[in-house]
Order: sequence, then C-alpha cells, then structure tokens
Amino acid sequence: MTHSASSCRTGPPFGTGEPPCTLPSSAAPKSINCCRRSALVIENDESLLNYFETVLREEGYAVRKAGDGEEGLRLYNDCRPFNIVLIDYYVPKKNAIELALAIRDANPRQAMIIAAFDYRNQEEVPRPQELRQVPLLVDLSNFQFRKLLDKLAVEQAIENLTTAELLRLQRFAAWRIRGLGRAARGRAGEDLLGEALLLTLIGTRRKDQGRHWNKQVDFVNHLLGAMQSISSGWKNKFDEHEPYLVSELIAYNPEGEELSPLDNIASAEPAVDQCLLAQEEADHMLSEFENFPESAQVFRGLAQGKRKNHIMQESGLTENQYKAALRRIRVTLAKRYNGIGIGGNHGR
Repeated sequence: MTHSASSCRTGPPFGTGEPPCTLPSSAAPKSINCCRRSALVIENDESLLNYFETVLREEGYAVRKAGDGEEGLRLYNDCRPFNIVLIDYYVPKKNAIELALAIRDANPRQAMIIAAFDYRNQEEVPRPQELRQVPLLVDLSNFQFRKLLDKLAVEQAIENLTTAELLRLQRFAAWRIRGLGRAARGRAGEDLLGEALLLTLIGTRRKDQGRHWNKQVDFVNHLLGAMQSISSGWKNKFDEHEPYLVSELIAYNPEGEELSPLDNIASAEPAVDQCLLAQEEADHMLSEFENFPESAQVFRGLAQGKRKNHIMQESGLTENQYKAALRRIRVTLAKRYNGIGIGGNHGR
C-alpha cells in the first residue's frame, strides 16, 4: 500500500481542531465538529486492522491504514495532521516505539495510542520516558478502545477551544453564578466552568459518574448545558437557612481595604423622633378601623412586620376574611395618601 502527497488532502496544523479538509484555508472552520475527524492506523494484522477501522468509523473518523512502520511513517508525513494515530506495538519494519518517537519529532502535540495486546499489565510494556503519557491499549475490547477515543476527543476539544469560545463560556458561567446568589457558596464562574470540564473528562472513564459528551452536539454547547445543569443542582441542594460564610460577610471599600462586617450594616435602632412619629401614625390609622375589627387585626399585624400566615393564625381569620380586610386597608390608605397604598407583597 503506497500513498503520495498528492493523494492526501491537506489541512491546518494539528491543534486547531480540524482534520484534513477540502475548504480553503481562509474559510476553514474553527470547531472540532466542522469536518470529519481523521485517524491513521498502522497494523499488520488484517483482522485487527479491520476491527480498528470499523470502530473508528463508527466514532466518526475518516480512516487511513498502513500495514508496516515505514509505510505508516510515510503516510503520516504525506497526509498529516491526524486527530489520532494508532500503532501496533509489533508492527514490522519500524516498531511502535520508533514510529512514536519519529511522529513526536515531527509533531510534539500529535495524539497517539499504542496497542500492545500481548501484555496484561501496561507497566510491563517497555517505553521510554517521553512516551509514558501515550495511552496504551492493552485490552482488545470495544469498551476500552472507545473510552480511549472519548478521552482523546475531549482533550483535543478542550485544547482547541478558541479565545472567542472561552470568553463565551466564561461569560455564561459568571451569569449563572450571579443568578445563584448565596447558593453559589463562594464559587466563581471559573469554578463552574472547571467543574463542567472535569466532569466531562470523568465521563470518558465512567459514564455513570461524569457528563458524557455526545459527539453529535457541538462541544461548546455541551459545556453550556453542563454548566446550566451543574449550577441548577447547586441551587437545588442549597438550604436558604444555612449560616453565612465568612467570605460573604467581608466587604471592601473602593481602595480595596477590608471593612468590618458592621460597616455596611445599618443600625437596627431608629431615631427616637422616628419611633414617636411612626407610633402616632399607626395609632391614628388604627382608629380608622375601629368599626372593622378584622381590618384592625390585619393592620396591626402588618405594622409589626408579621406575614400573612402568622396574622391569620393569630387572629383566626379565613383566607377570604383576610383578603377582605386587606382590601379595606388599601382603600383607606389610598384615600389618605392620594392613591398611594400598601404594596401587594403582604397579601401573598
């Protein structure tokens, strides 16, 4: 099997997210989902070669194949970049270690998988230190192979996020955190985005624990959905009666100096003259309801800061009686203050 440079489509350097693509460079897409991902498989066993090709095609890869190390390296140099290069440990003419080192010399960021089925323990497979981070496929099972493909796809998608996409994700994360209020428990937008990325990586190993990325969905949209779901989960688990954190009480002045928590809290004790005026006004209003005891009870409760359910429980009023009394209070206040009445929140 021989290949020339003319037989391969060219594309942008590895790391921008696009596999080989026929679009002109000026119009090349920026998302990992815009073109089919590409894979190079170097394997001399025909049955294994067909197996790898089948799984990769099912995962959405365009596959090129080579039967020995020399042919594989020539094909790589002619047709790179590839999203993934899969090399059999015992491929003829150039073994996997020689091939991997040559490919790393040509492109240090190239993602690779080394297949070594004769070994039960991956630590027993001799590899130089510079290749220790290359994933090792030691079990010929759909499950492990697909997990490796998932992990590499997510890592590449994270690496390929553009500045514009990162800014969009950060703005969305900050907006979700603002909406959570205290339920954020001191977390920032960076924490929410980091959680979404971490759970996506965990999802490549354990789909029942992390957040699996469906490759039919754009990666940015996956992260947006994950952040929305995670932040909603934080809100649902938050107890509104939970004590305040120290970080929630610390305040800073415009110069960045830390203030005492008491500096930003108004005094709970009103001035004496305000108390007298308020009491006089309340007494006068109560006299307006001397012939309407139910309205007087409701008004007195509202003046004391009590809520609807508390007032109804103390006075023994029904829902309809409470609403009728509240309507009378509003009408009276509207007449007294030229149309300015009590707001509707007390009646809820």
